[in-house]
Amino acid sequence: MIYMDNAASTRPYDEAVDAFTEVSRSYYFNTASIHSEGRKAEKLLGASRRQILDLMDLGDYECVFTSGATESNNIAIQGVLETKKQFGRTVLLSEMEHPSVINVAEKMKHKGFNVEYIKTTESGIVDLDSLKYLLGNDVIFVTVMAVNNVTGSVQPVSEIVEILKSYPKVYFHVDATQAVGKVRMDYSGVDSLSLSAHKFHGVKGAGALIVKEVKSMSPITFGGGHEFNVRSGTVNLAAIAAMAKALRMSMESLEENRLRISRYNKSIREAVSKLPSVQVQPGGVPQIINVSYIGARGEIVVNALSQREIMVSTTSACASKLSSLNETLMAMNNSPDVVKGSIRISMGHFTNDQEADKLVSALNSVYKEIGGVLK
Repeated sequence: MIYMDNAASTRPYDEAVDAFTEVSRSYYFNTASIHSEGRKAEKLLGASRRQILDLMDLGDYECVFTSGATESNNIAIQGVLETKKQFGRTVLLSEMEHPSVINVAEKMKHKGFNVEYIKTTESGIVDLDSLKYLLGNDVIFVTVMAVNNVTGSVQPVSEIVEILKSYPKVYFHVDATQAVGKVRMDYSGVDSLSLSAHKFHGVKGAGALIVKEVKSMSPITFGGGHEFNVRSGTVNLAAIAAMAKALRMSMESLEENRLRISRYNKSIREAVSKLPSVQVQPGGVPQIINVSYIGARGEIVVNALSQREIMVSTTSACASKLSSLNETLMAMNNSPDVVKGSIRISMGHFTNDQEADKLVSALNSVYKEIGGVLK
């Protein structure tokens, strides 16, 4: 089996699994317990927290542990809007956001908030002129992802931070889920960012919301006051320790992986670009490539590759079973036929030369197999 769906989830590092197992076995105590073993568990939790902040170059921020980026995004949007609603009611977000951002923002309309969308360039980058046009006295919250989960486009986070300096009451949240472990970005100046361990070879069930000022957050669930009273519930210490381990390993191998995977990206793009009725979307991080077999359906291509034991996806795994067309590709001014025929290839740390070569061969083979329906 060749796994090319790393944007959906990654195979955990063996070392991360070992960390999860060891902590589960030896530090199974509740970190909120005041006995000596509980304090040992709390010490490990604090060490993991510091390591993650240091690796993200955000040592002066706070790290709130969650179950993953979906929960982190929900806390950031709902919690901040509840705190800041007295100052305004308008939320700005890019058209390319993950469902865990778009769906939450849309839900907040029922609570009296106004949601407006920042336009997208045809290269898949948020349009900064559109952002500037939409900013006004009623805007209290802006959210733009760091790396797009469909095309891999890298968004201008630092430039947005600079623009928002003229709007001090605006809170800037970044969904960094697809960026962590793929590209080094400067997050200094953002108010919060979310990440999820299983996207960078950690184990599922752990994530974080990294926050400049934790007091800006209101909890959206209530309990015993864990995690700065922002996210109550007994923490998943084993998964958190594994996340810290995976983040360190991903950061250490980031440049090596970038160079190697860039070669694969180039060979895949060159191969499919030669095929009539195939369109490749503009890129960003080398790990993600979006290819459209125009006239076919993406599901047909995914299934054809799956029969060859190569695993890819159509769009975001969190939206791939929905019937609506992908927001990102539509925002980039692609035709419905291009959007319907798109697949996402996403590589990771364990992708190797032989797998990349087999994928190129399979993409050509599938093209010949379904050529009769292509436009």
